Amino acid sequence: MKRIILICIIAITSVSGYAQDQDVRELLDKGINLITKKEYKKAIEVFDEAAKISPDEAEIYAHRGQAKHYLNLFKEAIEDYNIAIRLQPDYAEVYHLRGLAKGELKDNTGACEDWEIAYEKGESRALQLIVEFCETNKDNSKNKKSK
Repeated sequence: MKRIILICIIAITSVSGYAQDQDVRELLDKGINLITKKEYKKAIEVFDEAAKISPDEAEIYAHRGQAKHYLNLFKEAIEDYNIAIRLQPDYAEVYHLRGLAKGELKDNTGACEDWEIAYEKGESRALQLIVEFCETNKDNSKNKKSK
């Protein structure tokens, strides 16, 4: 009898875990769809709801950061990107996005560091930003030091 109860508990836990994952996936999809419709505030609300259900899902914070970024809430976006990176340190795209937000805040050194990490982790889009913004910064700082 105890064995049957244990099997039922395991089955219920598995099903509820699957349902929870499904709910989060649906919320992520809904939030992403709202971003594509430029409904950023609504998207943030949806991602907030998803984060309550699954606070350890890096993708939630990455997309919520994007929505905040589009609203020019760069510091808040960086906070979300930081959470996503803490949860998933190899999330190359988030380093790229965080670099963009840092660039908007005129933190060129921080932006370049993030883009270099993003590129090292496989985010090829970061290379153009490195070439355009970071190499010039390095050259300018060398020129200033040599004068």
